[in-house]
Amino acid sequence: MVYVRLSLMRAIPGREGEVERLNHQLLELYRTCPGFLAGYYLKAADGSQEVGRLTIWESHQQADSAANLDYSLALRSQLHLLVQPGHVDRSFFAE
Repeated sequence: MVYVRLSLMRAIPGREGEVERLNHQLLELYRTCPGFLAGYYLKAADGSQEVGRLTIWESHQQADSAANLDYSLALRSQLHLLVQPGHVDRSFFAE
C-alpha cells in the first residue's frame, strides 16, 4: 500500500506564476527524498483555475519527513500567502 498526498488551490489573481513555480520547487525537492515514488503538478481541466500537487510515497512517515524539512516548510509558507482561502490538503492510502 502506498501513501498519496493531494493539495489543491487557487492562486490569488495575478499570482498564478508564483504558485506554479513554488509547486514545481516542492516537487523537485520531494523527488530527492527517501520514499518518494511519483509526483505531478495538476491544472484543472474544467476552467476553474484550480492547480495542485499530487505526490505518491512509500509510507506516511516518509511523506511526513519530507513535508517537515526546513526548505519544504519555507516553500509551503510562501505558497500559502499566494493562494485563496479554502485550499484543500488530503491524504490517502492507495492499494
